[in-house]
Amino acid sequence: MDRKLFYQIRLPRTFFVVLSGGALALAGTVYQAVFQNPLVSPDVLGVSSGCSVGGILGILFLGHSALIAQGVTFAFGMGTVALAMLLVSWMRGNKRYLMIIAGIIVGSLADSVIIFLKYTADPNRELAAIEYWLMGSFQNAGWDSIIRVLPFMAGAGLLLFLFRWKMKVLILGDEEADGLGISPHFVRNISLICATILVAVVVSEAGVVSWIGLIAPHLIRMFNGDDYVKNFFQSILLGSILLLLADICSRSLAQSEIPISIFTSFFGAAVLVIFLCRGKNRHEN
Repeated sequence: MDRKLFYQIRLPRTFFVVLSGGALALAGTVYQAVFQNPLVSPDVLGVSSGCSVGGILGILFLGHSALIAQGVTFAFGMGTVALAMLLVSWMRGNKRYLMIIAGIIVGSLADSVIIFLKYTADPNRELAAIEYWLMGSFQNAGWDSIIRVLPFMAGAGLLLFLFRWKMKVLILGDEEADGLGISPHFVRNISLICATILVAVVVSEAGVVSWIGLIAPHLIRMFNGDDYVKNFFQSILLGSILLLLADICSRSLAQSEIPISIFTSFFGAAVLVIFLCRGKNRHEN
């Protein structure tokens, strides 16, 4: 019985948590490199909000088919980024900053839809399920979850791995990239799409997992600076460790499982406070 519990529940869950933490941290590293802003997270283009809309619709109308509901969640997450990119194509100005603005617009629209859907949901049944899903949980993670997400993670991760040196050049500036025959627009868009895929597949399976995509890359940047190639691998490792620790806490600190984002949000807030205090001390010295 113990062996069956380990191989069918504990092991796949741990493996999936490690994959998810690495994917979210890598996505955050890519977003921060593309926008050259250490406070940017994968939520900047509204992908989590878009996935949340799809997830809520799945709970409300597709509860009998988990696989279809997860597909809808993934599609909505990718759709929000596609809409943000479409808005940017209609705007004039610095595309990098316009992308952030478009993401805020699309994310706000998605948030308004989320509020409306929660308002219309049955408070005795559906609303509780929606709120729990929005807080994130790996309770239902298994080998089937890994099988569903691994092809997307592997494909997106491989493309980002192949583009890592181009992204490092891109951080130096568009002129340097153009001089080396690298298309900044193409590299940024492909990197953003791949990073969004990583976030969307995690959210479609586990719900919204906050802060990992922001804090893990930020911690790594403290030691490596803007060395994108080093940050690429180390952020994956740190993200996996942080999310695994949060998952252990969610399973161990109470009789029933606690949503994962409670711990990731607490840790993220604590880290930001430490950053602010260190910055204040350096300024005073």
